[in-house]
Amino acid sequence: MMGSNGGGGGGMVPSTGTVGGSGSGIGGDGRHDDEAVLTEFLSSLMDYTPTIPDELVEHYLGRSGFQCPDVRLTRLVAVAAQKFVSDVASDSLQHCKARVAAPIKDNKSKQPKDRRLVLTMDDLSKGLLEHGVNLKHPEYFADSPSAGMAPSTTEE
Repeated sequence: MMGSNGGGGGGMVPSTGTVGGSGSGIGGDGRHDDEAVLTEFLSSLMDYTPTIPDELVEHYLGRSGFQCPDVRLTRLVAVAAQKFVSDVASDSLQHCKARVAAPIKDNKSKQPKDRRLVLTMDDLSKGLLEHGVNLKHPEYFADSPSAGMAPSTTEE
């Protein structure tokens, strides 16, 4: 999941070994190395074309009140969004495979012969729940007004 700020992790947050800053040598070279890696990563974003277009990311960043002329930052947000969507899709696929693999208890003849996977809203909501998004889709009610009630007939 999310990287920790502790030492040795794979996060992008530079970790320092000392709190007060009076160098004991633990965080001095490590901080410089982290900054060099970050600079190299940000410069590599200029050559990378993410799946989510820059214009779309800029549109939604603008709608949230964030304006930044740096394309590297826009692409960084696009890469993070792409990673999030990929993780949710992968987790939802695992839930779908688990659902299909579960035996049907009613009747053996009801099991389909072709094993195509169909992603359902339940699979997607379980995948999103693992990432902190609680998605609840409304249940279908037969007596709801949108279910197509027959017009009432009155005699005059």
